[in-house]
Amino acid sequence: MRFGIIQYPAKLSLSEKIFNEYFKEININAIYEGININPEDFDLKIKNILDNYFGLNITVPFKERVFKYLSAATDSAIFLSAINTIHKGIGYNTDWIGFYNSIKNEDLNGKIMVFGAGGAARAILYGLYKLGIDKVVLINRTYDRAIKLKNLFDKKMDIKVLDFDKLNEEIKDTNVFINTTSIGMFGEKIPLRLSNNINLVYDVVYYATPLQNEAKEKGIKFINGKMMWYYQAIENLKIWNIYDERIFNKIKL
Repeated sequence: MRFGIIQYPAKLSLSEKIFNEYFKEININAIYEGININPEDFDLKIKNILDNYFGLNITVPFKERVFKYLSAATDSAIFLSAINTIHKGIGYNTDWIGFYNSIKNEDLNGKIMVFGAGGAARAILYGLYKLGIDKVVLINRTYDRAIKLKNLFDKKMDIKVLDFDKLNEEIKDTNVFINTTSIGMFGEKIPLRLSNNINLVYDVVYYATPLQNEAKEKGIKFINGKMMWYYQAIENLKIWNIYDERIFNKIKL
């Protein structure tokens, strides 16, 4: 069986590393590989890829473009306008499920601030909505983009959009801070100082960032993006009907 991740630019993803290790442990004849497509070639190549792979993941910038090549999509994928998992011509969004399962047992009482307004923010807000959270503060560097995201969730939750320059003022009475941006991936720092009232920091970046390091130094619990990936990966394997909980739990991230 062939599995892969449709991506641009080319890179060795965590999915490629972990899934290939899992396939060996579960003893199935399968391979997971990076499928690298230049955006201008997507429409020429996507049908052939869909026909030749048993299961697929798909990343930015193709999560929206793939819709028209599939026979169906789940309600959550349609609402979020983003597909990240494909099987038998059906598109799924497992990003929000990954977030949901990684945070569902945490204390989410108090004020929740979401930073960023891109695709990851959409998935995270949907996960919060599914967890029963009905009120959040949203701050993004581009105010208009945050307003568009607020409007998407207008009938689902109360989102208070604030200007970027309010970040440090608002963090003072925030209890849960969620970074949905890639800031920190290359050592950049979000321009804020974590306050003592924060109980949880959630950072979608996989590896140690200045935000995560500051949380650690201050004794604040933090969750990084590996946990979101881990739980959405489980959902992928379930969709592809090859999930073995005992074996997957052995795999080290």
